[in-house]
Amino acid sequence: MGTFDLDGALLSQEELETRLDFKYLPQISFETIADQKEVFAKGMAKLQNHEIKAEALELGKLYADKIHAAYSPPVLIRKIDERVGFGLYAQEKIASGSYVGEYTGIVRKNDRRYTKPLNDYCFEYPIPDQIGRSYVIDATDGNLTRFINHSYQPNLKPIHVFLEGYYHVIFVALRDIEKGTQLSYDYGHSYWHVRYAPVAL
Repeated sequence: MGTFDLDGALLSQEELETRLDFKYLPQISFETIADQKEVFAKGMAKLQNHEIKAEALELGKLYADKIHAAYSPPVLIRKIDERVGFGLYAQEKIASGSYVGEYTGIVRKNDRRYTKPLNDYCFEYPIPDQIGRSYVIDATDGNLTRFINHSYQPNLKPIHVFLEGYYHVIFVALRDIEKGTQLSYDYGHSYWHVRYAPVAL
């Protein structure tokens, strides 16, 4: 992806990172090599023990090329207000059932950095660490999916898929999404237990 649309201004990756204070990560990465090895080993063990859902395997194969290519449909980032921050909008029509991107970031252990201070960018990664806590994908640094806001009437569905030893969180369109529409998914009730009630989009 060469340029990014932020409120109508076309920015380079470096300019976008500077303006919005994050590092762009087209793929998931790992905080440590040890974490990566552990996650891979546990993922392969789940595969060998037939513990991975058929849908996760099928969709991993179906969208393998798009995951590897860090595909995203044309989108723009737009400032909404001070409370919500930014949102992500479709720049062309997205058909129902379409792949809309992967939630990327740093895969790491779910320690106190998740809540102290409160981190709004963590998504559960379904592999447990040594004491049984799920890893998380921390998109403090990540790709444009980090700007997708919550809605109780979402137009996207997040799905855990499995590919080549690793889980990936991808987004699929729940219905046709018209050009100019804000992208959204349901963060889940537990996300709001320690936060203010969500703002309606």
